[in-house]
Amino acid sequence: NRSLMASLDVAAKMRAIPPWGRGALVGAGVGLVAWLAPSSVGGGRKLVDATLLGDFGAAQILWLIPLRLLLTSASYGTGAAGGIFTPMLVIGALLGSGVGQAGAVVLPGGLVDLPTCAVVGMAAFFAAVVRAPLTGIVLLVEMTGDYAMVLPLLIACLAAGGIADWLHDPPIYEALLLRDLRKRKGPAELQQPTVLELTVGEGARFDGAPIRDLGLPPGCIVIAVERGFVSEVPTADFTLAAGDRMSVLVSPRAAEAVHLLRDGTERASEHA
Repeated sequence: NRSLMASLDVAAKMRAIPPWGRGALVGAGVGLVAWLAPSSVGGGRKLVDATLLGDFGAAQILWLIPLRLLLTSASYGTGAAGGIFTPMLVIGALLGSGVGQAGAVVLPGGLVDLPTCAVVGMAAFFAAVVRAPLTGIVLLVEMTGDYAMVLPLLIACLAAGGIADWLHDPPIYEALLLRDLRKRKGPAELQQPTVLELTVGEGARFDGAPIRDLGLPPGCIVIAVERGFVSEVPTADFTLAAGDRMSVLVSPRAAEAVHLLRDGTERASEHA
């Protein structure tokens, strides 16, 4: 998630180069990689199939994962048409296969099924990036048609989502929405009610402030606050603290609250 956001920030700073020029530079880099390692580029379908068949050893996986992450981030940063769904599955499959191979070394007497590990890795990585564990479980069960995988998928997806929450990393599509809204010079535009998740930074304006004093407009409601591993529905007297994760429902008529929420939760150093 952070590498994707960083790629967009880097592209935004390269204003001296027109968009087509940035695309050409990244395209040339991808072309060079395709010439040196043809199997590592493309949409990823062949990579996923090869991973599920166990065609990649640990040594290949160690360089394929960072390479695919770099290529995906760089390509997405150009703003060209494309997406991150299939690249997510590719990286997740490689991670799952790598974990499976590591498990076979640590537990030589255990039974490790690499295709199963790759499928579980896809679901877990998707769950962490998008923060949708149940969607990841259902998606991979439908793709494989194997309901016996529900238990490992459940354990891996919930663990992955929990770790991403613990790291206070926002879901990728929510982070992209907030970034897009911050770029707008005018008021934010929302077509439907939106739930935003924001983390209160240390020294931020909301740090130590009760809910009632946040100055949120009508149509903007704090529906949950997660502190550590405890989540609760806050009252107006609930006092926020650094590290709290807020879930806020914003209606289209209160779209201006998006900027207020962002400014109130940013660390003091980010305002300086």
